[in-house]
Amino acid sequence: MKKNLLKLLSIILLAFPASTILAQKPQEVKMPVTQVNVYLNAAQIAHSQKVKFKPGVGKYVFTGLAMNIEKEHISLRNLGSAQLLALNLFKITENTEVLSLNEDILVSLGRTKDTLINLEKSILKANSDVAGLELEKRMLEKNDDIIGNSKTLTLEELKATTAYFRERYSSVGVDLEVRKKDLAKLKKQKVKILKSAFNAENEDEENLNFSIVVAEINNTGPEFTAEPLLVYLAKESGWIPVYDVFSTNNKSLRIEYRAKILNNTGLDWINQAITLSTADPFEYYAAPDLEPFYVGRDEYDEGYSKSYSKNYYSRNNASQQQQQEQQQIQNSKEEEILTPDHEVKFVLSKSYNFKSGSTPFYVDVTSYDLSPEYIFRTAPKKEQQVYQIARIKDWEKLNLLDGVANIYNNGIFLGKSYINLGNIEDYLELPLGVVDFVYVKHRLVNEYSGKKFLGGDIVATRNYEIKLKNTGTEKILIELIDQVPVSEVSNIKTEGVEYTEGGEKDNVSGRITWKVELGASSEKAYLLKYSVTYPRRRGYSPFNKYKVRKIRAKF
Repeated sequence: MKKNLLKLLSIILLAFPASTILAQKPQEVKMPVTQVNVYLNAAQIAHSQKVKFKPGVGKYVFTGLAMNIEKEHISLRNLGSAQLLALNLFKITENTEVLSLNEDILVSLGRTKDTLINLEKSILKANSDVAGLELEKRMLEKNDDIIGNSKTLTLEELKATTAYFRERYSSVGVDLEVRKKDLAKLKKQKVKILKSAFNAENEDEENLNFSIVVAEINNTGPEFTAEPLLVYLAKESGWIPVYDVFSTNNKSLRIEYRAKILNNTGLDWINQAITLSTADPFEYYAAPDLEPFYVGRDEYDEGYSKSYSKNYYSRNNASQQQQQEQQQIQNSKEEEILTPDHEVKFVLSKSYNFKSGSTPFYVDVTSYDLSPEYIFRTAPKKEQQVYQIARIKDWEKLNLLDGVANIYNNGIFLGKSYINLGNIEDYLELPLGVVDFVYVKHRLVNEYSGKKFLGGDIVATRNYEIKLKNTGTEKILIELIDQVPVSEVSNIKTEGVEYTEGGEKDNVSGRITWKVELGASSEKAYLLKYSVTYPRRRGYSPFNKYKVRKIRAKF
């Protein structure tokens, strides 16, 4: 009998390779974070760990990963002589049932599996108890007519009935709260056990979201050790530029470039050297080509902004796709911004610890010491004040993105401005507040202004005087802005435009600009005159003053 058994075993061993008979148990590998690249709307996270690859086909369960991994953007490399056969992503949430998990994951759970199954049964029972108590509570609340119309109760029966409803309603309420607390404890216990089993690092007791990657790898040679690199993209992360602008004595300007970084990946970044980038990790790259060079259109409206330009589509398809992408942006926690047309990359100078969560962190990126041109600008028709402006040339070299700037002048915080690349042309202009040593007065010269009736029309003449006075000790350059009306209909005309020499008029907008050099303790006056012919209609006048909407109390 023994000989027959040995012969049968020999036949089996010859028929099947040793690697098939001795099937390897899935090997769990905790992967520490080794590198983090933060993009505008995601993070690329790399993990690495030494692993022994035994001969044959083996399965490896990689844990300690982020929660919102994009399945199309996972790679596993540095496998030495081994070959990757399959790579699968599994996402665990608080609603995941243990028995629904992949078989390889269940094997790696070991004895913990039975504990979790019993916990899930207790959670199911607690959920049923809560649902039953809530149903009974609703029934008691609806059954407020405890005495039917066709039934008469004695006083004692009425007392007994109301006492029962009161006591039962109170008892149900207490039991319901107790069971809800029991349910919460059971869920937290399940979360704690699962996180411990799979090396999930987020500290939120009620957040069970994390991911597991299972790889099937074939080693056709002898056992060896390698250090595989697992790289993926995780959502719920990104960075936003924040600028602190410091101006000193109208001579120097410093821009401190900072970044607001969000790490809500469910994975703590401990002692990591972070790289920030404006590249689009979700974009498909192709060899460059040239599309027709259309002019006369607003490039921003045509979809040339960052991450949403798809030049390889036809113009119609691009327009349709842009509409779909805009809708997706509106339905998500993302916004569309402008960036330089090349990748901007910053490697932070030191390592940081970024805990996972919804609170962003601020870090220093770089700084620029500049010597801008300081000018002054006023539009006294709208506001009789003079503003100081720092004008920066070659701003493209600063690698700026759309973002908020905190403005300081001589150590005083003035407020916030917004750097919008779409509005910048030759110079980047940063407002530095109102100055108190330059006065401006914009007035209507009544003796040269008025209106007269000509047939069915009214001819209104306006004559303005603008005075500028510099009480400071240095010569300054002021950009003085005013305007004349621009007609959009044929029966309204602007005529007889006259203004002080030196002004440049834009015929499209009606804007007139003077470059005024105003010496120390000096003043100058500028004149503007024009006539507007318009139809005589009750209540109509083209000279409406500026109106500003504000909020007031209603009482």
